[in-house]
Amino acid sequence: MICTAAGAAFSSALKHRCTMLRSVLGVLDEMSAKIRYAGIPLNELIAEMTGERAYSDCTFLKRTAAGMNSGLTASEAWTAAAEATPFFSDNDRRILADIGSRLGGTDTEGQLSMLALGSTLISRELEAAELECSRKSRTLMSVWTMCGIGAGIIII
Repeated sequence: MICTAAGAAFSSALKHRCTMLRSVLGVLDEMSAKIRYAGIPLNELIAEMTGERAYSDCTFLKRTAAGMNSGLTASEAWTAAAEATPFFSDNDRRILADIGSRLGGTDTEGQLSMLALGSTLISRELEAAELECSRKSRTLMSVWTMCGIGAGIIII
């Protein structure tokens, strides 16, 4: 039973990474549109998006807003949120930290370029994560279930 639960936990972590990357991709795309067409300042934009229903499950965005509320700049809060949000891979964190380091530090076109690049890189990470999830989820559940059965046989 415990082994099956461990397999489910590993499988769940893979699925959560996909969910988080999808949310971040939506955040990047919406930020790009709102910066381009509405000219909303970054701090206001992040605060506004945090309250939107579409991003209610985006832990990363919530952590960014919390960091800004505690006195960090948008760039610092973004980078800190990338490091603190669970389920991201090291590469996910690196990409998000790179985006964060440039947000608010350049003109509108520079920010839009960085968001477009970030969106492309996160899309690639999402594709890789979905492939990994589809390959490993069932395998993890099967392996951990078999471990549980094996442990049960040994105990009996």
